[in-house]
Amino acid sequence: MKAKIEPGKVQGSVSIPSSKSMAHRAIICASLSKGVSKVGNITYSKDIDATISCMEALGAHIEKFDTYCIISGTDILNQTGDRCLDCHESGSTLRFLIPLASQVKGKVTFKGQGRLMSRPMEIYETLFKDQNLVYQQEDTIQIQGNLKPGYYSIKGDVSSQFISGLLFLLPLLKQDSTLEILPPYESKSYVDLTLSMLKQFQIQIDTLDETHYFIKGNQVYQEKDVLVEGDYSQMAFFAVLSHLNHPVTCLNMDSESLQGDKAILSILKDYEKKKDVTIDLSNCPDLGPVLCVLAAYHPYKTTILHAQRLRMKESDRIEAMETELRKWNVNIESTYDTITIHGKKEYKMDEIVHIHGHNDHRIVMAMCIFGLCAKSESIIEDAQAITKSYPGFFKDILNINGKVTLYD
Repeated sequence: MKAKIEPGKVQGSVSIPSSKSMAHRAIICASLSKGVSKVGNITYSKDIDATISCMEALGAHIEKFDTYCIISGTDILNQTGDRCLDCHESGSTLRFLIPLASQVKGKVTFKGQGRLMSRPMEIYETLFKDQNLVYQQEDTIQIQGNLKPGYYSIKGDVSSQFISGLLFLLPLLKQDSTLEILPPYESKSYVDLTLSMLKQFQIQIDTLDETHYFIKGNQVYQEKDVLVEGDYSQMAFFAVLSHLNHPVTCLNMDSESLQGDKAILSILKDYEKKKDVTIDLSNCPDLGPVLCVLAAYHPYKTTILHAQRLRMKESDRIEAMETELRKWNVNIESTYDTITIHGKKEYKMDEIVHIHGHNDHRIVMAMCIFGLCAKSESIIEDAQAITKSYPGFFKDILNINGKVTLYD
């Protein structure tokens, strides 16, 4: 699918889809509960569907309705037989579920698409091999053998998803465990989301200090009806559009949210000032692409720090944004973990700019926002990548008078 983007003034309001991060966590916790739970305000996407199908493969029964699902939980500790879990392109699904799947009495195979199986997984590989368990990774990941309770020490600068994966499992095991995070501890805000969801399902994790967690064993997930809050990482696209183009009202947001991507609100305040801006991306990496767009239209220097995690997403998002923004003559350069942009107020080209979406939903959405704020037209190829997280994105853009034409 291609999307032709024409400049123009937007206006109106948009109901932001539910948080993908929180939906993953709610579905997993409900699927581990002993009773029946309702998870409401769900926005279905390929990533969320991947988590649902994988939890079903692990024994949960899940009925999907338009905006909610009903989940009957599974006893993960007593599942037998070989299983195959298709995570599609969802890194959260894969990393959240490997520890849980280790409890199945049989061989479990994880498969995926795109760059998923090339994303860093050494932390789990090391944990499994240290406990003399099977962990094999080529085109798929195969595991066999039960991770045990005890002391765990993992790096805090690779992905918080490994930490969350262990936090889902360890409370279920027979003995207590301790989890140490080796500094620097980045993306801690995502772990806080996991802790908050676990608490809703009556799982207690004790935070001993900034880098140590105590997890009491023999805990039981209790059924719970929950509503998933709006997604600040998705809202960020409309917040930047509102800042650069014309005010847009964003609905369905929780002002008390713990989401790290809520940082977009304070970042935008910095951009209201006529000065250079420095952004630390360590706790909000998903904001990276749209912040590059924001920086491109800020007629000062923007420096984005701790951006290296962008290189390990659905695409190398630093390289992708550099490549596509340079087609608009944006002054952008990078190192492995920094991005520097010298912006200007407007961009206009003599010919239509052809943008490649890099099979990455956030690249497509970011470049759509750029095109709506530019002074000439662009065409985004691979625009169907939005279905990974936000299938209704272009519909919502059209509803606020954004000039987008979709075609094959």
